[in-house]
Amino acid sequence: MNLRDIRKAHFIGAGGIGVSAILRLFANMGIAVSGSDVHLPPRESLPHGEYFDTHSESNVPDDADLIVYSPAVPEHNPERMKGKRLGIKELSYPEALALVTYEHNTIAVSGTHGKSTTTALIGKLFEGGELEPSVIVGAEVPGWKERNLRIGTSDIFIVEACEYRRSMLNLTPQTIVLTNIELDHPDYYHDLADVKNAFRDYVSKLRQEDLLVVNNDDANVREIARGFDGIIVRYGVGEGSDLYAMNVVEYGTEQSFELSWKGTSIGTFTTDLPGIYNLYNILAACATYLSYGGAVGAIQAVLQNFHGVGRRFEVLGHLGNALVVSDYAHHPTALRAVTDAAKGRYKDKRILTVFRPHHRERTLKLFSEFVDVVTNIPEMILVEIYDVPGREEATPVSSRDIIRRVKESKANAPIEYAADLTEAEQMIRAHADNFDIILVIGAGDADELAKKLVA
Repeated sequence: MNLRDIRKAHFIGAGGIGVSAILRLFANMGIAVSGSDVHLPPRESLPHGEYFDTHSESNVPDDADLIVYSPAVPEHNPERMKGKRLGIKELSYPEALALVTYEHNTIAVSGTHGKSTTTALIGKLFEGGELEPSVIVGAEVPGWKERNLRIGTSDIFIVEACEYRRSMLNLTPQTIVLTNIELDHPDYYHDLADVKNAFRDYVSKLRQEDLLVVNNDDANVREIARGFDGIIVRYGVGEGSDLYAMNVVEYGTEQSFELSWKGTSIGTFTTDLPGIYNLYNILAACATYLSYGGAVGAIQAVLQNFHGVGRRFEVLGHLGNALVVSDYAHHPTALRAVTDAAKGRYKDKRILTVFRPHHRERTLKLFSEFVDVVTNIPEMILVEIYDVPGREEATPVSSRDIIRRVKESKANAPIEYAADLTEAEQMIRAHADNFDIILVIGAGDADELAKKLVA
């Protein structure tokens, strides 16, 4: 499909963080847009168009040239069914992302963790270095008018490329950034070997003159990169990579580190992003930026003004005297990284961690890993698992099972169960005076709880 032939497009799942970015991009191109979602964002945050908070075939314009839908929208959705009946071309979000980036110099950021922060930070560095990129991120980026989208004037297009259902294979990138690789999305991938095979297929799309930027400290990434014969740039903590961090020091609400690029120190930098996991995000972004000839002088200014993206260790406000922080982590590794970062950032503060696991299939297949992480969290409310409606009700696992397993090895573990977000909110408010930090973690609707606490 030729992008230039589209005059009118309809978006199903218009409130989704990915679909809404394509919608905003199309509107900026002069394409008439409409959209639907049962969870629409405030209409003033969307470009001019028609929007509906229900799904109905009447929402779809008869003269639409294209329907873009979230991968979560099933084939029997009435709007998709009308589109098929009328012969309207339809694209999933990953396919639409491939369409809008096809004629660009595309930098695709992939991996199990850190994609959104890394993508946004690469975009900010390229912006600060006056390389004028376009960017699509799976989170809202403070300072960008279009929230999860930046429209630039160069041919560089930086995108977050998700591995779920092998979505990233739709793209034709000139640069791939691999942050890390673990088993996730176990409702789709059989095992870690299946995940690795998907990333091998992905990397094989690069040509010899293309660029692969890799986390050299991640064994699974190193394995994938081993067979690539194009241009490789490696980053890590400690010597042995093209870009590496050393002399890392965390103090107060900042951390500092020295960077070495191609064997030469390029200076000491500071950031208020917490944790070692964010240092890896910064390294991935800087390695990409420097590989494109970016000026070193722009890095510190960008880092000083970049405080993260939405739902990633996002400080929302206070409940009484307690600071409320929201984070999207939903994998055991990410949960550990965020809670460790909170302990490091808020030393000597009493932290209440509120976690809602996301998807029963993930919880079941990574059950032991979740138990290990939760066992070492000091004080916690564990909310019942977030379900995908109509898909997971039969999967036999509950947050209660995690608590039961934790208490088998640690009988007095200070962990409580909440059946839903409403009960969790009541419990938090009842105990808020006992804590300095309330850390609300989870994908799905966990962020709604965090926002209610500070409203």
